[in-house]
Amino acid sequence: MIERLRPFMGHASHVVIPLSVLLIVGATLSWVAYDEYRQTQEFEFRLLEAHARNADAQVAEALGKIAHLLNQVASQIAEKQMNNRALQDKAFTAVLVRHKNDIPELGALLVTDASGRILTATVAEIVGRDISREHYFSAHLNPAQKPKLFMSRPNKNLLGETAIVFSLPIIGADGKFQGIAAITTGFKFFPGILQAINPDDTASMSVIVNRDGDLVYRRDEPEKFFGYNIVKVSTIFREHYQAGIPVTRHTGPSAQDSKTRLFLVREVGDTGLDLILSRQLDEVLTKWLRNVVIYTLIFLFTVVVVLFLAISAARRKQLEADIAASHKRLAEIERHQLLSQERQRLMQDMHDGLGSSLTSALRVVEHGRMDETEVAQMLMGCIDDLKLAIDSMEPVDADLLLLLATLRFRLGPRLESTGIALRWEVKNVPALNWLDPKNALHILRILQEAFTNIIKHTQATEIRVATGVENDHVVVTVTDNGQGFSVERALKSGGRGMSNQMRRAESIGAQISWDSNESGTRLTLKLLIKRRQA
Repeated sequence: MIERLRPFMGHASHVVIPLSVLLIVGATLSWVAYDEYRQTQEFEFRLLEAHARNADAQVAEALGKIAHLLNQVASQIAEKQMNNRALQDKAFTAVLVRHKNDIPELGALLVTDASGRILTATVAEIVGRDISREHYFSAHLNPAQKPKLFMSRPNKNLLGETAIVFSLPIIGADGKFQGIAAITTGFKFFPGILQAINPDDTASMSVIVNRDGDLVYRRDEPEKFFGYNIVKVSTIFREHYQAGIPVTRHTGPSAQDSKTRLFLVREVGDTGLDLILSRQLDEVLTKWLRNVVIYTLIFLFTVVVVLFLAISAARRKQLEADIAASHKRLAEIERHQLLSQERQRLMQDMHDGLGSSLTSALRVVEHGRMDETEVAQMLMGCIDDLKLAIDSMEPVDADLLLLLATLRFRLGPRLESTGIALRWEVKNVPALNWLDPKNALHILRILQEAFTNIIKHTQATEIRVATGVENDHVVVTVTDNGQGFSVERALKSGGRGMSNQMRRAESIGAQISWDSNESGTRLTLKLLIKRRQA
């Protein structure tokens, strides 16, 4: 290969142009890979945030029910009967029974006097006990503090088994502190109120922890880890509190299995709790890693094409013979190296589109008719071709809207850079039973050609893409507000763009038509909903 390059090594332009092509392609693919890596993580963090907001709402609702229960005890029972220093057990128990229908995980309900002695409780063994030194009692002794639901750390002090105590102060009509109303919950409380706070897969983890670092909920084995303190073992927990903000994002090893994970930590309202959600990073990046492999193959293929074009430039006198020999070698390589019919289809499409564009670009540059900016634009068009070819490999499951969304993602930035507004009026349409990767590429190419023609020739400021259903066809329309043209004259002139569109439409059994006037142009593509499989 090097020996064949020697004849033109002395001509700087023959060396600079191929190297510039490889530099642009390599830099573009590297940027695309990095951007997709960043977007993959950003999407996952946003998904975790959505699950966290869902959990926040469920926890806040459950704690609100507990606060309502304790307020009822304080107002309906305690205030009326504290003068007797004893509560009627049946009425007291009835309050708990009513609320257990709503929250089955509730435990013991109790009321104390102002000194911290338990006056009555649904568990007889704790009646008369002094709990004045417990934090869930002493937290309410500040008269300047507004009455607020308090949640204790998990401990065994009250019932002999690990439990959380929720407490609320009882304030008399005279404004004086008369005691507390409290209720206990065990490890089943939070699993009971949280329905689904993260994706149902083995790579996901979730915990709820209080500000002291005690676990009050863990998705896996909640009973075993109830009350377990993670301050010393969790770097993520410490970093979150050092940051001093409600929501933080982290990437690092898990304390459980040392595997790298994405962590999202979010404060659960004004409850003193924090939710930690995580996903295993290698699971998140599975699709991205596959794309990196594809981009690497694209770059290697580009290297082959660029070297081929460079050799062809050095041997212009033998161009036809060299091209024929190169096609023969490429065909032989494809027969031995392509592992599947789908990959062979992709390579052929890339060769026809990218190879032709690069050959045209090289010829124009050699004759001095194109500057560096135009070369870059043409190369970016080649990259768009590559991306569309790659996108056509993705399984679309007969979903035309998914295919159109891919086209919008790829061509949107290009439209934005040219100042053309895109109106997306796509609505649900039936699935196309024949829409496989090969046919998907034809549709993408037809619509890509339509967008390219609008950008290059119409001076349009707006493009509208819409879908609909007519009888047994799905209809896709692309409308612009640019200067129109004579459809009949364009078809008779034998231009490659429209003829290629018609050829591709015919190959997939579709109908294509154009309607153009001084107000703009509309392309209509009609696709059969159901087609007899060959």
